[in-house]
Amino acid sequence: MSKTDVWGIIVALWTSGVITAVGHATVRFIKANTKNKNVLLFLQWADQAVTYAEKNAATSETKKKQAEMFLTQRLFANNLDKAFSTDQIDAVIEQAVAKLHDWHPEIKEEGK
Repeated sequence: MSKTDVWGIIVALWTSGVITAVGHATVRFIKANTKNKNVLLFLQWADQAVTYAEKNAATSETKKKQAEMFLTQRLFANNLDKAFSTDQIDAVIEQAVAKLHDWHPEIKEEGK
């Protein structure tokens, strides 16, 4: 197969739209995969933030503020600060607190 044949096949695939469709599908797959990984990192960092705040703060109000600061700093450090809103940060911290209390009932008892 000569170079002319290869270029002919490429041009035929391009003009028929096959290469464009495959390229578009590949870009969409990469974007979705990246967004999914960012969300998983966000959830993992929220768990870390809550665990850190639980060990290093005294009151529940300071624990929440410390967890929010920890998570926000992590998002800024990874250029993901625009990807998540403050409401999402608040919600994921609440979710991480609930998960921590389910795993460690003794922490739940201390808060009463």
